[in-house]
Amino acid sequence: MFYAEWRRDTLVPSAPLGCYWRDDVDTLGGRRVLVTGAAGFLGSHLVPRLVGAGAKVCALYRPGAPRWRGIERAGVSCAVHADVRALAEPIHDATLAGVSVVFHLAAVGVVAEPVDVREVVHGNIDGTLAVLLAAQRLGARVIYCGSCFEYGSGAGWNEDALPAPTTEYGAAKSAGWMLANAFARRTGLEVVSLRPFTIYGPMEPARRLVPSVVMHALAGRNINLTPGDQARDFVYVGDVVDAFLAAATSREAVGGTFNICTGAPVTVREVVQAVLRCVGSTSTARFGALAYRPTELPMLSGDPSRAERVLGWRARVSLTEGIARTTAWFRDVGALLPEYSTTDAPR
Repeated sequence: MFYAEWRRDTLVPSAPLGCYWRDDVDTLGGRRVLVTGAAGFLGSHLVPRLVGAGAKVCALYRPGAPRWRGIERAGVSCAVHADVRALAEPIHDATLAGVSVVFHLAAVGVVAEPVDVREVVHGNIDGTLAVLLAAQRLGARVIYCGSCFEYGSGAGWNEDALPAPTTEYGAAKSAGWMLANAFARRTGLEVVSLRPFTIYGPMEPARRLVPSVVMHALAGRNINLTPGDQARDFVYVGDVVDAFLAAATSREAVGGTFNICTGAPVTVREVVQAVLRCVGSTSTARFGALAYRPTELPMLSGDPSRAERVLGWRARVSLTEGIARTTAWFRDVGALLPEYSTTDAPR
């Protein structure tokens, strides 16, 4: 088996899906932590890992968030149903008392689909400010989840480069990063910023590249795609969770910004072909049937050396293995879920 066994009643992993455990992850045992965006793609993997490490997890997710991921039954200590911006005021402080780490994953505009640009700006910037204010009141470290889209097109970006976003989402995430660091300098709050690149794996939203291709391939449907020459730094979700655990437990990480990536860009065409090989599908990938998006970046990859040097982290799951794990999950679990039954063709 390429993935942990899943209980189909809750769809919560009975064992970690990550690739390895850091030696110091046990320092989270018994500690209270808060995860914003807990019902999202990354949060749905991070929460069970934290529970497995013995942490007492408070899961915050917005009303109307996907319920099939079973977050409320994943062994969390408490679940807060609220927009992240509600944390600006102390209305939830009694529930969150004792929280020592806040994993701020909640974001607006992650999935490329029509979204109100005002909500992208307010949701990401005001949401980050609310988390910072709450963390200051609670005396907690903040792990800020940034984005590779804070950079522009290019290969091997390092964290000292000036932000050059080309979308409102990237600009809002970059503004949140600057806000978090300015707030930390003024108040002494502990902040660690991570910039994941192209995350993929089980439970990824249906309209994104890998799940869409997998579900088309499993169904034997042909797939309309862009030419597929754009290159991205694909990183398996279990590896990304490891990075967040490292950021929460490393003293040296405080005040730092870290790319979470492989450093090895791969084209969309190569990823699609790898999925089709893994599935053994007869589907045809119709490259060029769709136009590139106006904001498409031809190349986006990062330099992971700082994360390895400071956090002791590096990506360990190869693309071939990651696609195998992902395909196995979608074949056995994802195919049973309505979210993936009407998956649109990817780009």
